[in-house]
Amino acid sequence: MAIDAILKSRPISHDLSQRAVHKVIEVGYHDIRKLGGSSWEERTRVLSDGGYNRYREQGATNLGDLAELVNDKYDGDLNNLLKKAHNDRNETRQLVKEIKGLGDLGADLFFNNVQSVWPSMAPFIDGRSLQTAEYVGIGTDLDAIYADLGRDSMRMSRLANGLRIVNIAVGVLMVLGGISQFFPASMSSIIVGIYVIIFGLIVGGLEFLPNVPDYVYRYASFLFSFLGRGGFYIFVGSILLHDAVLRYIAGSLIGVIGLGYLALEFIPSIEPPSNMRETDQGWGAEQV
Repeated sequence: MAIDAILKSRPISHDLSQRAVHKVIEVGYHDIRKLGGSSWEERTRVLSDGGYNRYREQGATNLGDLAELVNDKYDGDLNNLLKKAHNDRNETRQLVKEIKGLGDLGADLFFNNVQSVWPSMAPFIDGRSLQTAEYVGIGTDLDAIYADLGRDSMRMSRLANGLRIVNIAVGVLMVLGGISQFFPASMSSIIVGIYVIIFGLIVGGLEFLPNVPDYVYRYASFLFSFLGRGGFYIFVGSILLHDAVLRYIAGSLIGVIGLGYLALEFIPSIEPPSNMRETDQGWGAEQV
């Protein structure tokens, strides 16, 4: 799970990072003894074979550092980290961040997964996924969500990862739909395609940031309201609905998700979060 967090905390597509994780497991590097006995060149080659090309050198270094840390500080068993932290989440987080390659985002990814085997870390959902949970009406009361899941830490882990993937998937659909605009090429279709690709990169890219920058709230505040995000998705989906099958598929899926967001606005039982209420927004207001 530490390896998974290290590789996925880089700004790289989910599919590529997942392929790299599978390759690392396939060669047995999830065994700390085998990972510790590997050379930097071997780890680099494995990551490259898994499609992790852009960050393979740094990734190979971080994996080597991970093996060294676990062997030297935790007697070859990362479970000893939890014992050293006295099952306290804050202490555990500080120790986890000592792993090179894991910052706040990486620590969040680690906790999303590790709660399935370290129940004392449950319930946990990273900040961005928790915001998605509120968008879709699940709410942000982790204890209540955990209770609804039967206090099953494995199910909690799956939920935490699933919510994050929803937003990434929408971004990917936008990028693919934008690329499809280039064929057949015309000046207008290329311009539309570039805009849609940028929109997709923004929507998906926000999932890789530990905190949303203040300027995003200021200049793209529509992304943080049911009506705004729903209308935005419907707009992007509608401009993709023409000519090619891929455009119809991407546009339809994005549009349907947009309609879902619009519907949430008119369901009284689902209250928007504070940063999605018009009265809470200010041109220079501090975002909490």
